[in-house]
Amino acid sequence: MTASKTLALAISVAMLAAGFAWADSTREVPTPPPIQRPIPSPAMAPAQPVPPTLDGAQKRIDAGDFRGAIPILTQIVKAEPRNADALNLMGYSLRKTGQTDLALQYYNAALALMPRHLGANEYLGELYVELGQFDKAKERLVVLRAACGEECKQTTELEQAIQSRGGRW
Repeated sequence: MTASKTLALAISVAMLAAGFAWADSTREVPTPPPIQRPIPSPAMAPAQPVPPTLDGAQKRIDAGDFRGAIPILTQIVKAEPRNADALNLMGYSLRKTGQTDLALQYYNAALALMPRHLGANEYLGELYVELGQFDKAKERLVVLRAACGEECKQTTELEQAIQSRGGRW
């Protein structure tokens, strides 16, 4: 094949390709249908665990559900072992379910972090009253008086607990 014939063939192929391209560009291309995605429903959505909160535990405690508060508080204490409020509420819930030895440990852990923690001092004092250890309860009362005064709710409640169980000043 001569050079002129090769050139003519190349031009013909190029023109043919250009013609097909032009024809494709003028042709109407259908728009694809939109992708259908399912509307998520609660049953389809992956379960997102609700993180335990002190507020959730406090609501259980306020409702008298001390056993229900313990698993919530267990998770909080595991995640935040230096959370004095969680340790205190755990001690309180344990005391209310009759687990006084464990309650004592949690109150002491809270007080090791925050020696003037009002709730932990009051509740530990109440535990001592329940155990008949009035001298130790009075020690908690001294701490409360120094921390928040005579008219403080925690002070007055511990005083009442001591007096109601026959503790003398």
